[in-house]
Formats: sequence, structure tokens, C-alpha cells
Amino acid sequence: MVQKHFVRLPESLLLELESRGYDPEGFTFSVKADLNAENLYADTYLLLSPESLLVVHGMEEIVQTNNNRRRNRRYRFRVATLEEIPLSEIDSFRIDRQISTARYVLTHKDGSKSILCQFSIGFADTFAKFSDCVKHTQKKERVPIEKFGDLEYYCPKCGYRYPEKERKICPNCRDKASIFKRLLAMYRNYFGWTIAIFFCLVATATLAIVSPLISSKMLYDQVLAIGGEYYGQVLFVVLLIVVVRILELLTNAVFSIIVSKITPEITHDLRMNIFSSLQRLSIHFFTSKQTGSLMSRVLNDSDNIYWFFVDVIPYTVTNAVKIIGLAAIMFWLNPYLAAIALVAICLTEFLSERFNKKRRKLHRKRYRAVRSTYSIVSDTLNGQRVVKAFSREENEIARYEEQNDKLHDVSYEISYKIQSTFPTIGLISRITSVLIFGLGAWFIINGQFTLGALTTIASYFSMLEDPINFFMWLGERWARCVDAASRMFEIVDSVPTVQEAENPISLSEIKGDVAFSHVNFEYAAARPILTDLNFRVPAGKMLGIVGKTGAGKTTIINLIARLYDAKNGSVTLDGYDVKDLSFETLRKNIAIVSQETYLFMGSVADNIRYANPNASFEEVIAAAKAASAHDFIIKLPDGYDTRIGVGGYDFSGGERQRISIARAILQSPSILILDEATASMDTRTERKIQAAIDKLKEGRTIISIAHRLSTLRDADNLIVIEKGKIVEEGTHEELIHKKGAYYELHKLQSQALQFIESE
Repeated sequence: MVQKHFVRLPESLLLELESRGYDPEGFTFSVKADLNAENLYADTYLLLSPESLLVVHGMEEIVQTNNNRRRNRRYRFRVATLEEIPLSEIDSFRIDRQISTARYVLTHKDGSKSILCQFSIGFADTFAKFSDCVKHTQKKERVPIEKFGDLEYYCPKCGYRYPEKERKICPNCRDKASIFKRLLAMYRNYFGWTIAIFFCLVATATLAIVSPLISSKMLYDQVLAIGGEYYGQVLFVVLLIVVVRILELLTNAVFSIIVSKITPEITHDLRMNIFSSLQRLSIHFFTSKQTGSLMSRVLNDSDNIYWFFVDVIPYTVTNAVKIIGLAAIMFWLNPYLAAIALVAICLTEFLSERFNKKRRKLHRKRYRAVRSTYSIVSDTLNGQRVVKAFSREENEIARYEEQNDKLHDVSYEISYKIQSTFPTIGLISRITSVLIFGLGAWFIINGQFTLGALTTIASYFSMLEDPINFFMWLGERWARCVDAASRMFEIVDSVPTVQEAENPISLSEIKGDVAFSHVNFEYAAARPILTDLNFRVPAGKMLGIVGKTGAGKTTIINLIARLYDAKNGSVTLDGYDVKDLSFETLRKNIAIVSQETYLFMGSVADNIRYANPNASFEEVIAAAKAASAHDFIIKLPDGYDTRIGVGGYDFSGGERQRISIARAILQSPSILILDEATASMDTRTERKIQAAIDKLKEGRTIISIAHRLSTLRDADNLIVIEKGKIVEEGTHEELIHKKGAYYELHKLQSQALQFIESE
């Protein structure tokens, strides 16, 4: 495969093009569609050269040939149709989106249209970028590749398409060595504790190796045997054994104390690392992830990574030292018996490795099942009101049961593999023990061995069970650790889609002059939300935005607050592009009261003070009064100290909204944005809020989105948005006189109100 932006071209296609007289190096960009005109899977390549666009429909196939009684396989690209279109004949492209597919429509200079190809909806972003490449090539301009980001969508090693184009990580070729190195580098944060752990474990392992030499070989061969070097000095050996055991207990006690100190510290640091990395990411990251999945990463993954520091590395080293030390002494005592033990160990490790390979795959499968169950629980608990309202309890139970069954099945499969493998390994160990004792006894009878040496080897072989069992379980723990670490590094390495400038401009205060200049924006490729949007809000004025649902009103707010970046054009505050301003400047001077309010767990006062933690209690009360929230707050059981449940569900929608408005008012912003802020309020409360907003207008820029046109009657200017474009602009009176889109909306609402009053 040969890489050509944006797709990897197969060698068979390049050879076919060469045979037809085309130079593959002459094509600068290419894309691939995966469907034909009948929506069946097929290969269609669009290749761009400086002069033309080549459209190739066909399929790569395997050709088998027999040569000298040997069967060979090679690939050949069978071309069905090939069309070359001069760039001079191309007017424009359009991506016609369907439900799960899309069509790439070409408009010719003469006005005629043709469908070049069809593709799965996931390729829309690539084709949108390819269209830009064609436009620049037509104008003989340099194609701004840097604007497209990284164009490598496929793993260069295996050709597998990256699951997430923002992260160039291939699940098939994930480099476990690099993950290990990164985890090892984190040891520097706990270097002192790590040295102490290693010292305790090495000391424990050394004492464990020495203990059988004293209690078995030395006791039987040199103390109890006539003519031994320490014959009759039983008390000396007993005291020596006691000292060794006491030292072993002391080192174990010190190790336990160290682990008890380092465990919460490591877990704390890992969770803070993951959580703080999450907070740096843009809104786009969270809209593409499930809450349960992210919760699992913060909580479960940190625990799995923790074992790397206090279990995997320390015990791997010490158990390896223990195995080497025990094996060396066993060979010194009797090479034949040691060889039997070594063969048994190798066979055990072979079976363990085969088992661990299967177990690693099963654990990845199990993690996905756990993540799915977490997500369902999170969705159901957060959406209990919706569940109850539609009587969907049984459906949610069935949905959870389905995922829980999958978790049960994979957990059962893991348990079955364990229970079927471990008895086999245990049987090998028991047979080896019998062989060692039987052959050792034969050596003793023939005077080639001693009882002390035999009991020592038997003790050593039984001691080998622990490190062998550890290495058997190591595969599972290491698999969990690698999976958890890769997910952690995914978050740590993720680059926010909205990034602060290298040298951002920090302003202590913003006047509030907002301007949009030729702004284009889309959440998904080829699906524009805003198109060539232009308007200005002078500082201290109020702008009302009107439009149907999905017209792009909330997107305008997102761009002002820079929760997203415009694709083209500029959004400026006081003449500064928002991309050049620091996040602190934007967040401090812009307050948003969204239609979707969220209150954190805590007191009412804490929620209002969230925008300004240093605000006094008097300022909190003043903000609540300005938002018409003070009257209902003081009637609560504990007033401003009343605790709020998760999401603020102890309050009505209007009450939550007024607390949210008070929070925004307390921030004292230069720009106050109201996104359907009074949608969930009754008319009387709405009028109070409007009166409060009128007081706030002085010295502040107000941008208000509302479906109730009555709330925008006093706006200094109104714009009507349809399909991402401004179709009307003016004051309330001016737009009524125009009798356009605004007039129609106003007439419909007036008729609805008259109908309600007549009822």
C-alpha cells in the first residue's frame, strides 16, 4: 500500500494505472469511496492531479497461479470504469447526506450534475477536505494541508484504519514497550519509596532462600549427622533459624507499612492525573464519550495502573531473583534433580503463556462489557425522570440485563479458563515433587546424596510455586495494566480541539463589542450550521436572536465563548479575535445562562458562588434578588444553606434556572448571554427576570436567544436566523413592518396566546 492523502493506494491499483499510461507520482491527493451506485460495497478511487480528476471504479481481487507445481497468490485491481475529468470543467462538489450513506455530487461548468460515487457516512469529513483540495488546485494555489490536521488515517504498519482519527493509535499494533517505558518513567515520582520497597522485597527473598539451607541442609548434614562441622550444636542452629525468621517478619512488616503509605498516594495521583487531563479537553471530547466510560477510566483504571507500581514491577524483579537464586543452589546441590524441576517450570510457564494470551483478549472483552454496563447505569440513574415519565422501567431492566449477560458470559469464560488450566499446572507440580523425592531417595541409598540436601531441594521446589504462580497471574495483571494505561494515556495525550494561543492576549476588562465576519461552522463534515454569518453587537447593547430549532442560534453562543472554533471567518471581541484572547479573559468576561441548567451538589449559596468563589454572602443575596430567586430561597428549610441533590432535581425547572441566572449575575460579566433563560418560567417570573435584565443592561452587552418574542421586544437589535444565515435584521417595530419571517413568527405566537386566553 502507498500513502496518498487522504487514503492508502494499493500497489495493484498503481500498477494498473501505470499500465494505462498514468504516472502515480502525478496524483497529489486521493480519496476512496466504499459503495457503488446500487449501495453495494465496491472500491471507487478519486485521484487528483494538477490538471484533472481521475475516477476509478473497480475491485481488488486475488489471482492464484500455478508455477512449477507451486500455487502463488497475487493481487490485481480489476477496473470496471475509468473516467478522467479536466479540472476546467468542474464547477463545485456537494455531499448529499442520506441516513447512513452519502453521495458525492459533481456540478459541471455547464450546469449539469453527476454522481461520482457513494460512501458510508463516516467518510464525509474526508470528502469535504478533498473538495477543498480540488478548489485550491483549480486556482493553482498551494493546498493548506496544515488546516486539515494530520491526514494519516491508517496505521502505516498494518493498514488498519484508526478507530479515532484524532488519536493515531492502532489497537493491532499498540506498542506495549512504549507504554511500559512511560509507566516506568512515572516511578521517578515515588523513587524513594520504590527503593525502600525493592530493599524489603530483596531482603525477604534472600532470607527465604537462606532459611532452608539452615533449617534443612545445615541441620541434617552438619548438626545432626555424626562428624558434621556443627555436630551437636542444636541450640546454635535453632537460634540462627529464629533470627532469620524474625528478620524476615521485620522486613515484611516494614514492607507492609511502606505499601500502606504509598498506596493511597499513588491512587490519588493517578486519579488526579486522569481527572485534570479531562478538564483540559474541549467540549467535543465529552460529546463523543459516554459518562460511564469516563467514570470507569477515573475510578477503575487508576486502580489497575496502581498495581504496576506496588505489585507488577517490584514482585517481578524479586521473584525473578528468587527463581534464579533457588535454581542456582538446586543445581549446586544436585544437577539431576534441579534439571527435573527446571523442566517442570518450563512446561508450567509454557502452559501459562498460552493461557495468558487467551486471557488478555478476554479481559479486553470484559472491560468493554463493564464499560457498557457502567454507561447504562449512568444513563438510567441520570434519566430517572424520563424513565418514570414513559414507564420504561422494564425496558431499562431488559437493556441492563442484556449487557449484564454479556459481562456474565465473558466472566464465566475467564473463570472456566482459570479452573481448567490451574489444576493441570498443579498436577505437573505434584508429579515433579514425587519424582524429586523418589530419585533423591535412590541417590541417598546409593550414597550419592544426603538427606539434608534432598529436603532442601524439596523445600526450594515448593518455594518455587509462589513465584511461578505470580508469573502465571502476571499476564492477567499486566494485560489489565496495559489496557488501563493505554486508556489513561489516551486522555493525557489527547489534544484539545480548541487550544489557547501560544502567546494569548490577556485583558483585565472587555467592553463587550462582538462581531462576526464571514463565519462558517459545522459540527459534522459537509453539514454546515452557519454560513457566511456577519453581524455586530456594539458594547452595551442588547441583541436578540430568533430562529427555529436547529437554525444555529446556540452555535453562535458557542463560538463567542470559544467552546468551538469557527471553520472560516473570525469572531472578535473589542476588535480582538477570540482565538488570540486567553481563556481566562473569555471566561471572566462572558457569562452564559443556558437552557439546560446544571446545579452541583452542595448548598444553594455554593452554587450561586460557583462563578465567583470569593463573593461575600451579601453579594450572593444581591445576585439572587436580581434574578428573582431570593424570595423562594428564603422559604427553603435552610435558606441559602439548603443542600441540592445531584443535578438540582430537588427544585423546579424555573427555580433551577433562576439560581443559574444568579450565578451568572454574580460573575459580573461584560457580556451576558441568555440561551432560552426564561423558557421554563411562568409569565410573572419572566417579567421579573426581564426587569432584572433591564437593570443589568447598563454597561453590559446582552445577547439573548428566545422563542418567546415578547422577551426580545426591548432588544436594541434583532436578527432572524434560518439555516445558518441571517434572513432579517432590525428592531422589533422594523421587523413587524417588514412582514417577513419575524412577522410570521410573531403572528403565530399572538394567535396561540389568544387561543389560550379564550380557553
